[in-house]
Amino acid sequence: MAGSRPGGLIAGAWAAMMSLGEEGYLENTRKIMEASKMIEKGIKEIPELFIVGRPDMTIVAFGSTVLDIFEVNDIMSSKGWHLNALQRPNSIHICITLQHVPTVETFLQDLRESVKTVKENPGPISGGLAPIYGAAGKMPDRGMVGDLLVNYMDTTC
Repeated sequence: MAGSRPGGLIAGAWAAMMSLGEEGYLENTRKIMEASKMIEKGIKEIPELFIVGRPDMTIVAFGSTVLDIFEVNDIMSSKGWHLNALQRPNSIHICITLQHVPTVETFLQDLRESVKTVKENPGPISGGLAPIYGAAGKMPDRGMVGDLLVNYMDTTC
């Protein structure tokens, strides 16, 4: 088991199920799914944003056709939210967990404020990653993206 990565995950999942029980697991799942749907609904109410795909579970991805979504991500990061940047289309996503359940309204308020800030102040955020993600997403040669990211990491880390 010590050398088996899936073994540790299986043991952790088993321990969680034994601790929560089936009813506890189902209750947590219900709360997470409700939070996911509330976040999806809240994002749809922000006119500058759109939902990417069809978020049936706990990952909600969203982008924008009117502002730089990566700048929104930079501001959200400064507020303590850690979202993941995506490309094609440029977008970001949140994976909702039990920790997000009590913070849905705070997340949506921070997102609305971040969108408003970017809309009122277009242009790269000082120290943010928006220029890197934006440039990488526009490069026609995808091999160059890897080279760019390796060089960036070598010079900044």
